[in-house]
Amino acid sequence: MSFTLQQLRHFVAFVEAGSVTLAAAACRISQPSMTASLKALEEATGAQLLARHQGRLGPTAEGERLYRHARGIVAAAAEAAADLRRPVRPVEGSVTLAVTDTVTGYLLPAWLGAVQRQLPLLTLQLVEEERPAIEGGLLQGRFDAALMLVSNLRRVEELSHEILIRSPRRLWTAADHPLAGRASLTLREVAEWDYVLLDMDEHVETVQRYWARYGLAPRTVFRSKSVEGVRNLVAHGMGVTILSDLVFRRWSHDSGRIRRIALVDDVPSMDVGLAHARERPPSPAVEALAEVFRRLARELPEPRPPEGVVP
Repeated sequence: MSFTLQQLRHFVAFVEAGSVTLAAAACRISQPSMTASLKALEEATGAQLLARHQGRLGPTAEGERLYRHARGIVAAAAEAAADLRRPVRPVEGSVTLAVTDTVTGYLLPAWLGAVQRQLPLLTLQLVEEERPAIEGGLLQGRFDAALMLVSNLRRVEELSHEILIRSPRRLWTAADHPLAGRASLTLREVAEWDYVLLDMDEHVETVQRYWARYGLAPRTVFRSKSVEGVRNLVAHGMGVTILSDLVFRRWSHDSGRIRRIALVDDVPSMDVGLAHARERPPSPAVEALAEVFRRLARELPEPRPPEGVVP
């Protein structure tokens, strides 16, 4: 078996874009070149990686397995190249950093490696907590800083914060859902359909607040504490949901395809950032860690626009 990193990049781009045309555009190559690259990858692996699902070309079960590996390989290669351009800083000290579960699941694994390489003398202790416990811990001095959903902060007069990532929320549907062809929707239109509700990191409270501003509520048929569980249920048509671009993937683990649709109404973004107590200025170690996080946030790829929206 012999395939190239470039072929893996093309394959990842195809799976995430959902079409050969969009993947070719994202990789800045022609559509025939993209098709040839995908075919060569299939030949190199000896497996059928792509097949048509309800008229659309998508990954097979084998393709999904390869995608999970390829995504990590491509990300690791990009991180290795970027890491060579980053300075190693001789900052010493220790930082106790509180995080919420969304951060643990979607940012921390990749970001920790960068911190260890750029701040090799820093001792970092991580604690995962709910937002109220983090706010209390920051004010009591148990935590030096927090990497969390700062859009959920309550004690803003006592806590200073900065936004690192502002992730828009959009509607997710199965590829064959009746709403899937729409370019945009209102919450009133969404309220007519079964809804799968994520129940983690205070998401339920956030959902209730922005729906209530319009005198509406989602028609919830199932609640799950797992983003992957919500993703799978939506992909297979059990309902729709509204989640942020940060956690969006076009395919579920069992090859169901998901589409995103822009929302007309004012739905708040999910903002990830750093927080610390106002009365306790950040130490040099905290400042150094914050600068690494700022750089990593800037290096995140721009989210693709929802289907039907021209970039």
